[in-house]
Amino acid sequence: MGAISAAHPLVRAGRDVLFIETGPMTASRRDPPSVRIESVGRPFGIATSRGLEVGGGTAFWHGVCAPLDDEDFRARAWIAHSGWAITRADLDPWYALALDFLCGGQDMPQDTAGHHGGMAHGMGNMLASKAYRYRSPPFRGKPILREWCRDGKARCVYNSTALQLRQRHGGTQGLAGSVLVGSGAQRFEVRANRFVIAAGALETPRLLLNSLGRHGMAQPPSWWLGRNLIDHPAGYLSQVTFRQPLAARPKAHASAGKEDVQVFPGLMLRREFQQTHRLPNHAVFIRKGINRRPVPNKAVMSFLGVRGPRDIGLSHVALLVRHPYILWRIAHQKLPLDLRSHHGDLFFMTEQLPNPDSQVSLSEHERDRYGMPIARVHWQLSRQDIEMFTQYHELLMDGFRGHGDVSGCRADPMTGWRDTCASAAHHLGTARMATTPQHGVVDPDLKVFGFENVWVSDGSVFPTAGSVNPSLTICALGHRLGSHLTALR
Repeated sequence: MGAISAAHPLVRAGRDVLFIETGPMTASRRDPPSVRIESVGRPFGIATSRGLEVGGGTAFWHGVCAPLDDEDFRARAWIAHSGWAITRADLDPWYALALDFLCGGQDMPQDTAGHHGGMAHGMGNMLASKAYRYRSPPFRGKPILREWCRDGKARCVYNSTALQLRQRHGGTQGLAGSVLVGSGAQRFEVRANRFVIAAGALETPRLLLNSLGRHGMAQPPSWWLGRNLIDHPAGYLSQVTFRQPLAARPKAHASAGKEDVQVFPGLMLRREFQQTHRLPNHAVFIRKGINRRPVPNKAVMSFLGVRGPRDIGLSHVALLVRHPYILWRIAHQKLPLDLRSHHGDLFFMTEQLPNPDSQVSLSEHERDRYGMPIARVHWQLSRQDIEMFTQYHELLMDGFRGHGDVSGCRADPMTGWRDTCASAAHHLGTARMATTPQHGVVDPDLKVFGFENVWVSDGSVFPTAGSVNPSLTICALGHRLGSHLTALR
């Protein structure tokens, strides 16, 4: 998402753009991954957490678009290391462009109908309804890249992995001259004037760390490089039973083509409530439940990132047989069924707190086929993450119990969340944006501190995660960066 977005203004301006794509044109479960990690922390708990093929993460993105909230950009006294180097107002024009790029230019509605909106109005100053947009089929970067290459507007080398940035021979300190690339049994260098890293929050720090030292660049990295690996711990917990059956999800149709644009609501914490109770900016979605039983969260979340039969393994087949709820959930989301239910399962997308101890470093034991250390990934949730979510969950359930539309609540034990919440495949934070290298890895223009001609365009630049799908923000930041690079001589 960051690569195609940053390249878009450059391609339109007629600049010479070359993509180095780490994976094949189309990946399958039978293919060995083009890059791998050494995982020593909390398991991500999902089938696929990144797109290792041409098109990157857009190849399996679900297509959900929503901007970060104003408070996500602010420094919050109760959240250490919070605050962006830019404001929401700085990004608003780019959000509009990104929405047009990803969803076809319709205005983002500010409110939605159904139980979500009504629930927000009945919860005092706790919750506000927020509109999320989903286009079916979702945006994919691969067709755009193939079109650019076919028309001679860009070039792409795929099945190739960027290994190391190298300093220009006899050049200025901090000026990258080439990138070392591995492809099959071959290694080669690509020379360029400017480099944009869009490898995601697991591989971007690995590339930069491997670029410092003996054959690469000499300057010391920011202390933050690789630190603050954050995500959106997500999953089902608890249930609300309504007096009236849940309404069908609102839907609007795009003005042209066969695209279908759906708008659905989420419930966000109001800023005043966050401040009063000193909480992160969590989100909750009410999804129709099949019965009163708890959702098999671990099993359901293991299907996140599964796009179709090519991603299904034997373990998934076993889970489908064991848990009919998964088939019911897939049918409800994929088919135009007007199923009626009084039960609302609560799905949470939470804001993980910035955490320097949750990090990506270089493995001391494992190397890739080219002799480079692979990424050592230590994702972890802090005790404060669990404690703050526990407090939020208790307040939320108390609010639901007092709501006039609710006839009953089932509050599940917090151990269910602690043990089964999973990554949302939203790896963020390991090259965070800041005004100085003491506080981050890239500056407000996304240029890497210590480098003169290297920028980052992916979710690793997020200082905090918020609780919405990050793709719209990555797209907005990418277009902003591409326009900035286009203006450079």
